[in-house]
Amino acid sequence: MRGFLLKVCAYRFLDTFVLIYPLTAVMFADAGLSPAQIGVALAAWSLTGVLLEVPSGVLADHLPRRWLLAAAQLARATGFGIWILFPTFWGFLAGLTLWGVKSALMSGTFEALVYDELKAAGRAGDYARVMGRAWASRYAGLLLASLGAAGLVGLGYPLLIAGSAVAVLASAGVALSLPKVPRAATTETPQYLAHLRRGALDAVRLPGVLPLLVFIAGVQGVLLALEDYWQLFGREVGLGPAQIALFIAAMSGAQAVGSVLAHRLDGLGLKSLYGLLVLAGLAILAASMVFRPWVVVLLIGVGGLSRVIDVSADARFQHALAPETRATVASVKGLAMQLTYTSLILGFAGVAQVSDYRTAFLVCGAIVIGWGALFGLRALARAPASAKAPT
Repeated sequence: MRGFLLKVCAYRFLDTFVLIYPLTAVMFADAGLSPAQIGVALAAWSLTGVLLEVPSGVLADHLPRRWLLAAAQLARATGFGIWILFPTFWGFLAGLTLWGVKSALMSGTFEALVYDELKAAGRAGDYARVMGRAWASRYAGLLLASLGAAGLVGLGYPLLIAGSAVAVLASAGVALSLPKVPRAATTETPQYLAHLRRGALDAVRLPGVLPLLVFIAGVQGVLLALEDYWQLFGREVGLGPAQIALFIAAMSGAQAVGSVLAHRLDGLGLKSLYGLLVLAGLAILAASMVFRPWVVVLLIGVGGLSRVIDVSADARFQHALAPETRATVASVKGLAMQLTYTSLILGFAGVAQVSDYRTAFLVCGAIVIGWGALFGLRALARAPASAKAPT
């Protein structure tokens, strides 16, 4: 099991040891893209996921998941090549579209592979701990990539992109070394629609799945969209490219710590997770109101909180799923996340285009607060009436 954990962590580390990532949005802005063009380019990543998310989940329930994880990285490496050759709006758009293919093939597939391997070993209860380590490795990769970008950005963006391509190709190699987990379904093509229908029904009828799916999709969609814009937050408050990379490195460190500690907080109820989300939203709102270089410290804390919330909620979600449709239902969640992300990224770009980035960040902070408060109030409203009954 230790070998499996090491491979899982290596895959996630290399997946984010992408030197260009902490400066992607900055590179777009430096290339002359407007807020609207940046929003459209980022939305292309998401819209590709919307189209491919659920079909890729069904494939992951039928085909070898390790091969899908490897193919995902190859698609992104191709996109990096396009960025080097065509550093224009259309080149960036094409590269992000291929990145969207990667994300769709990986979403749900990776989670299902890890859970089913642990379940086969009789250790399904370790899922939160293993995924916490995997997420920590992901953010460790981003941290080191950000530190590397801070030192190398002076040599130009093409060098950062080329180094990123090497890392994701190595990640594809690690994917092929992962265990061949037994598939939950057969590979007959006529079963595709029936399996898709069953997965969609499971998302609705399995106890506790739908509320968690909606909550997690909202959290991931909003916070993932903000991850793409934190770089521009740093740029707008006056940080230089190297300082922005260091800011992203610090946030990645906080996210790694949050991921590692998340499994230790299994005792937290859902109400506590909703409260933490409201706290994260308040920090975003405060940072956007002050809008000075030092407030990035608040955003670093938001990174850690977001990982505690996501890992803890996802563990509850995975435990509630049926093994035969695990990847499909997880991809339904991914689809909902992509729709949330697309709506927010386009809305953010629209607000920034007609006003400014600061206003867009203020709106996002309010949305995060509202999402946590909405689910918190729902949980309070559903509290058992028996708690008030006389003894």
